[in-house]
Amino acid sequence: PHGLKEIIPAVGQPFDPHQHESLSHQPSADVPVEHVLNVVRPGYSLNGRLLRPASVVLSGGPAKGEKKH
Repeated sequence: PHGLKEIIPAVGQPFDPHQHESLSHQPSADVPVEHVLNVVRPGYSLNGRLLRPASVVLSGGPAKGEKKH
């Protein structure tokens, strides 16, 4: 309504510091490093201005000892 947009990043999307807030990193063999692994809370923008960034968990890459397929 009236220019309000929900910001819900897709899993695997590159981290965007202008729209996302990183809460932590977790190991992942499937999602590239510094890409969205999990969305904790959606963000919102109003008429192009950020009201609240989306809270996300980022991939830290494969865990030590874990090989990427």
